[in-house]
Amino acid sequence: MSGVASSICEAVQVMPPSDELDALVPAVSMVALPTELLQHIFEQARDVLDPRTAIALSSVSSELRTATRVGRQQLKADHKAAAALGFKLGLRSCKELREAKEINWCSKELTAADMELLGTLSLVLPALEWLVLQEPGSRGPDGVQRLAARLGAGALPSLAVLCLFGVDVSDAGASALAAALGQGALPRLERLYLDYAAIGDAGLVALAPALRRLDNGWRAEAESLQRRQARRRRRRLEGW
Repeated sequence: MSGVASSICEAVQVMPPSDELDALVPAVSMVALPTELLQHIFEQARDVLDPRTAIALSSVSSELRTATRVGRQQLKADHKAAAALGFKLGLRSCKELREAKEINWCSKELTAADMELLGTLSLVLPALEWLVLQEPGSRGPDGVQRLAARLGAGALPSLAVLCLFGVDVSDAGASALAAALGQGALPRLERLYLDYAAIGDAGLVALAPALRRLDNGWRAEAESLQRRQARRRRRRLEGW
């Protein structure tokens, strides 16, 4: 990065003070910037749900267009995939997906790849408060694991309730979810429901420390398949 920084310094020319300006205004020549920095500028403007700013920025100069050609193609493909995911969820646009406060995935025939994509989009879903996954089309054991692997620090910043009903979380998925929580994902989580989630003792042991750390005024609740089944059996025996 030292080479990039020196290139920036060489590319920035400080203009003399103007009567109309209170501060000095730097003038940057795109020609003088290295390809690595041009690509970094593009990535900073990248938004899968609204790619217009990044695409417009890439048209500022021929240097940017050349440096971001691959990035633009990938952004368009990612935007198309995000729009398709939103359509599966009954949302008409990426704008609706960004502004959604509740997502209920009930028998939507979603795949593990869809769940991974949701995790990728987690940083651009600031309004989402409820996420319910119920009997998705693909119950492969890696769906939740792939979702959780994409949940970095600050992911789904408003999410208060996460429900996984009939989803094959597995011990691997529970461990991945625990790791995501430990890294600062879902910072406002209040409740975690796990029902018919196929989590064993190892998964519950992995989740327990992460859930105990949610003690800053929020409340976390995790119910395993085994506990729910035991409760139902007890109620049947008692004639409920």
